[in-house]
This record gives sequence, structure tokens and C-alpha cells, in this order.
Amino acid sequence: MNKYLSIFKSWFGYAALVSLLCVVIYIVTQQNFRMSANDPQYQMVEDAANAIDKGADPKSLVGPAPAIEISESLSPFLVIYDVAGNVVAGTATLNGKPLKIPQGVIDYIQKNGKDAASWQPEPGVRQAMVGSATAGKKYIVVAGRSLRKTGERIDLLGEQVLFGWAMSLLAMLVVVVLQDMMTKRLEQQLVR
Repeated sequence: MNKYLSIFKSWFGYAALVSLLCVVIYIVTQQNFRMSANDPQYQMVEDAANAIDKGADPKSLVGPAPAIEISESLSPFLVIYDVAGNVVAGTATLNGKPLKIPQGVIDYIQKNGKDAASWQPEPGVRQAMVGSATAGKKYIVVAGRSLRKTGERIDLLGEQVLFGWAMSLLAMLVVVVLQDMMTKRLEQQLVR
């Protein structure tokens, strides 16, 4: 059998296993990064919805802070809508206008109580959004923040996994070549 074909056959099984492990590591870690990007918003939404349920005025929950332009800022924001999708109170703007999410999202949250999703209202503006209906379903509370840093971490993860994959394949090739050389040397010594 051709020497190189023999080495390739021995290496291929290792390469397939290493490749599978790298794919699994990437997917699990990427999903963890993305899902943890929602954590602050869950806290903000639940706190605001609970306060409204206890009688707080929605406008008092966002305060007089300056508006957050979501196309430029990494800051988390809170917006409270009525069931018709009108902004009752909020700290977020998009291109200088109050943040308007699709009515279908308002309707979904109104019907199901909660939702969490990525939202990209325009290219380059990707947000991790969490929404919750108040107990009386009079208001929809939405919190969000930019996914820019999360995206950068996921890109870096991809580079790291790719580097680890390539180095692992190279290391496995070296091991297989050395193993082949040692096997041939032992066979030659046994023949003598």
C-alpha cells in the first residue's frame, strides 16, 4: 500500500474526531455568549413590569436620562409600550426617533407574556431584546442592548477554534507519521 495513503487513512479518523469536537465547542460556546447577552435585559424588564403591577407610573421607571441612540451606544435601554404599540416611556431612539418595534412583536408578547430575540432594525444595528407584558397586560416592557461586543467575542471565538482545529490536525498528522515510522522500524528489527 502507498505509504502516504496509509498515513492519510490513519490520520483521517483523528481528523474527523477533532473536527467534530471543534464544531461542538464552537456551537456551544457561541450559544452561551448569545444567550448570556440577554441577562441584564431580563432583570430590567422584570423589575419594571413588577413595579408597574404594583402601581408605579411607567414614566417614573425610565427617569429623565438622556435618550440612548441605539445605533451608536452599547448601553442597555428600557422602553414601555401600550398594547397599541405606542411608546409610553422610554430611553431609546433610533436615528433620533423614539424606538418603534414591530406591532407583531407587541402582539406576540401580549399573547404569550414574554419574548426574547435578536432584532436588527437596520444594517449594523443588532440588539438583544427581551420583552414582557405586565400582569394586567396593559403595558409591554422591552429592554435591549447592542450585540456588537457579543458579536466581536463570537468572531474571536471562531478564530480561536479555527486555530485550535488547524494545530490539532497538524499535531495528529505528526503523531501518525511518527507512529508509522516507529512501526516500520520495529518491523525491520523483528525481521532481522
